[in-house]
Amino acid sequence: MSALVSKTRKALAALALGLLACATFAQDARTIHVIVPLLPGAGTDVVARTFTAALAQGLGQPIVVENKAGAATTLGTNFVAKSAPDGLTLLVATTSTLSVLPNVQKPPYDTLKDLLPIAAFSISPFVVVVAADSRFNSLPELIAAARAEPGKLTFASSGTGTMTHMVVELLGVVARMNMVHIPYKGVTGAYADVIGGRIDLLADAPASTLPQIRGKRMRALALTAPQRSAMLPGVPTVGELGLAGAEADFITGLLAPTGTPAPILARLQAESLKVAQSAEFRGYLRTQGYEPLSADGAEFGRLIRAGLAKWAGVVRERNIKLE
Repeated sequence: MSALVSKTRKALAALALGLLACATFAQDARTIHVIVPLLPGAGTDVVARTFTAALAQGLGQPIVVENKAGAATTLGTNFVAKSAPDGLTLLVATTSTLSVLPNVQKPPYDTLKDLLPIAAFSISPFVVVVAADSRFNSLPELIAAARAEPGKLTFASSGTGTMTHMVVELLGVVARMNMVHIPYKGVTGAYADVIGGRIDLLADAPASTLPQIRGKRMRALALTAPQRSAMLPGVPTVGELGLAGAEADFITGLLAPTGTPAPILARLQAESLKVAQSAEFRGYLRTQGYEPLSADGAEFGRLIRAGLAKWAGVVRERNIKLE
């Protein structure tokens, strides 16, 4: 009797494994929808499309990228957070959405409870820039002027609570200076006013600032990375200038709704890391002004949590509120 029970258990186990394999195969025949909570053509959208094209090849499964912009990226992010956890609806988002935004408003989802990090595949610091003909030739000069005349110098951002805002607020905390924040709806007007000398300073990603710097319309004063970048080898880091606490970046990665089965997450992570580590994708990122990154789900989650704590401190220190 015991032998019969043992055989029956083995048969049931084999059947269960077979059913799981069939379920996985069935899923592989369906299209994955990757949501980007930004408008088409944004830097994150462009990188996401290149990443997911390579990911689709690795998975042997079609992937469609959909833009669901609105409500400061919470529209698309909430759509994924509330989607069925079957591995067929995923999110590409940055730590701006995942770590900064929850500190300045209450989104309709919980970053840590409703989303599971799969892998992070790119990272970008910020470049502190002024007009090419600005009277400030270095960041220490600008900081000295801001301290001497608090509230006189101005800086632009793409909106309150965005990374272009928060990075300068962090710099202000570390450097013990105050500047007047001028929020814009997007960066087009902000760039025009910085270049025209109507605004003193801006901090943005190399993907956006490099064309202005190379075109001699802006001057780079500092990079918020831990080390210098090959894209801007002559630009010092904030750490070199004695402002190590002002380091800031944004990370881009892939996430799934909480509850997604572990086997599906494991496969998505493995294939995502293959793309992130490939020479082709790493080279592509550098042409777009990004730095390569290959972080698994656990490390990506740690970076999100660290960012939440870091930016919460800046929000408290500077009393930042959405207008």
